This record gives sequence, structure tokens and C-alpha cells, in this order.
Amino acid sequence: MIGRNGRTARALRTVISAIAGRSVRVDLIEADEAR
Repeated sequence: MIGRNGRTARALRTVISAIAGRSVRVDLIEADEAR
């Protein structure tokens, strides 16, 4: 369903990229602190 709808695909990509970017940064910071 995601592939068929271009609008939803773009929206999901932008949202996921934004959330993923933030989550990855937080995960890296937490990992460094844990070590």
C-alpha cells in the first residue's frame, strides 16, 4: 500500500527520516554514556 501511494510514501519517508535521525543520535549518545 505504501509503494502504490506516492504521497504517503514521501510523507512516511520524511517523517521516518526525521525520527530516525533523532533516535539514532540519541541512541549514540546513550551508548557513549553507558560505556
